[in-house]
Amino acid sequence: MYDLVVIGAGPGGYVAALRAAQLGAKVAVVERDKLGGCCLNRGCIPTKALVRSAEVYTTVREAETYGTRVQGSVALDMRAVMARKRDVVAQLVGGVERLLAAADVDVYRGTASVPAPGRVTVARQDGSSEQLETRHIILATGSKPKLPPVPEDHLRLTISSDDALELEEVPASMLIIGGGVLG
Repeated sequence: MYDLVVIGAGPGGYVAALRAAQLGAKVAVVERDKLGGCCLNRGCIPTKALVRSAEVYTTVREAETYGTRVQGSVALDMRAVMARKRDVVAQLVGGVERLLAAADVDVYRGTASVPAPGRVTVARQDGSSEQLETRHIILATGSKPKLPPVPEDHLRLTISSDDALELEEVPASMLIIGGGVLG
């Protein structure tokens, strides 16, 4: 029997789980995707890693402005940039895993449902499931990007912010719709 089951291990969920564990509660987290949620895996963190790579590239390209000569040409290696982004994300996801383990928070991988008060079902990808009993439940399920209505003949050219963060090549042109945190 858990004192608290948190459904979703994004920044709201894992922080709530850690705090409850610090206060002495027996806590479990259920996550169907990656620990850390959208911000860590597909939002703020990978975006900042990519922006930093772009800043370094620009600084080196403009080095002579700062009195520094660069021998040879400067090139952007998108595969290396994307590998660095993945490494940064993996390090931080590992940090969340270690924090939860150190706080004795049980982590269940799968899709959660609440069939009755005080019960959480965890359905795993392999088809198995597990029932958890708990006194309290926090729903911290996060969000996903939603594409605006796009004409059918343009759908093949449309990508979400998640897709953009996985591009291995810089497109010749791009239109970004939305000016939120990721836009």
